[in-house]
Amino acid sequence: MSVNPMPRAANHSRDNSDGAGATTRRPNRLGERGTSRLKSARQTDRYDGLTRFFHWVFAAVIIYASVVGYALAHTAGGAIHDFLSRLNMSVSTVLILLFPLRLGWKFARTEPRALPVASSWQRSLASGVHNLIYLTIFVVLASGFLMVPNSYWFFGLVEIHTPFGKGALTDHIFAAHRASCALLAGLIVLHVLAVVKHQLIARLNVLGRML
Repeated sequence: MSVNPMPRAANHSRDNSDGAGATTRRPNRLGERGTSRLKSARQTDRYDGLTRFFHWVFAAVIIYASVVGYALAHTAGGAIHDFLSRLNMSVSTVLILLFPLRLGWKFARTEPRALPVASSWQRSLASGVHNLIYLTIFVVLASGFLMVPNSYWFFGLVEIHTPFGKGALTDHIFAAHRASCALLAGLIVLHVLAVVKHQLIARLNVLGRML
C-alpha cells in the first residue's frame, strides 16, 4: 500500500512555519516587556494622577482664598465685599469636601522614589513640613467653617448651617482662623522656596514629579 508523502511534507512545513513565527514573535514580547518595565520605572519617579489633581486644586484654591481673604480684611463692607466673602466660603467648602479624600489617599497611594541626593534627615524634614501643612489646612478649613455665624449659601444654591451664632466664641474662632491662615501662608512660601532650590540650584526635576 502506497503512502502519500504530501500531507507529511505539508505538516512538516507547517511546523517549521509555526516555529519560525514563534521565533519572530518572541523578541516582540521581550521588547514589549522591556518597554513596560521602562514605563513603570518612569512612573515611580512621579506622583500618581489623583495626587497631582488634589495637589493643584488645593494649591489654586488656597492661593485664591488667601489673596481674597487678605483683601477682605482690609476693605470696608459693601456689595462687592459680601459677594467675595460668600464666594470665598463656597470655594473653601469644596476643599472641606475634598480634604478627607486627599488625606485618605495620602496613606493609600504608592509613594514615588525618593530624590537620589536627599539624605535621611532631609527626607524627614520634608515629611514633617508636609504633615504640618496638612494639619494647618485642617485647622484653616475647620475654623473657617465654624467662625461663620448661623449659616451661609454654597454658591447661592444650598444653605449650609453652621453650629454657632455670632458672639464671643465665633470671634475667638475667627482669631484662630487668621493665625492658622498666616501659618499656612508661611509654610507654602517655605515649600515653594524648597522647590525652587531643588529645581534651579540642585538641578533636580522635583516639579516634574507633580506635573
